[in-house]
Amino acid sequence: MSKAPLTPPPGPLNADQLVAHRGWRNRYPENTLLAVNGAIDAGARHIEIDIQFTADAEVVVFHDRNLLRMCEVDLDIYSLSFADLRQFKVTSAQRLGSHDTDTHISSLREVGALVACHPDVTLYIEIKKDILDHFSSEQTLAALAEALPELRPRVVLISFDYAILHHAAALGWRVGPVLCEWHDLDTPTLFPANPDCLFLDREQIPLDARLDALPFNCVVYEIGSRDAALDWLARGAAKVETYYIGEMLMALED
Repeated sequence: MSKAPLTPPPGPLNADQLVAHRGWRNRYPENTLLAVNGAIDAGARHIEIDIQFTADAEVVVFHDRNLLRMCEVDLDIYSLSFADLRQFKVTSAQRLGSHDTDTHISSLREVGALVACHPDVTLYIEIKKDILDHFSSEQTLAALAEALPELRPRVVLISFDYAILHHAAALGWRVGPVLCEWHDLDTPTLFPANPDCLFLDREQIPLDARLDALPFNCVVYEIGSRDAALDWLARGAAKVETYYIGEMLMALED
């Protein structure tokens, strides 16, 4: 199967074609207030974060259910209260080469308050499947609504769990499925009607697929260079998601 020929994207790469994956992860610890603020300061208009819940049902911005990778303690986030979590530092010192950016675990309320101050920024919030092992869809969506009272029109809820997105869409949330398997596209009813976007892992996309042939605004994730971003836009992606948001935006100024 040969790769589809590339055609120029519609205009130059711009900030509206880029999504900051976990904030500016290449510069700061991922999914922290620092990473989100850094992405905004760099000029990002679209920012993706992950959420988990604490034992006392506080929504926190964090990817893993275990603290080992980011906080260097082997504890399950669902066994700890939010007050417990504030004892631990989030660090990427091994990756970034310094403890200068070590910081605390951020609540969704904190990140939401920051984004609320920047009316041109859209926030994409991934609902991890781990949450649904502990809290119902109703509890999860109610907690999100409470944490983001003024930001909701600028929030897109994304998830590999299609069912919670159906529920969220029925409540008026903007939603974006994260595709589990390519063949899921053969069953349109898996997805809520008229989602804002569809997130795609670049590794799962067939070599000859034209993304603009799909009935979705496609966001391709894990893109590491400007050339790769332009290639995916040429194949019909609406946006690409990257850990290198600042570097990509700086390249636009060259």
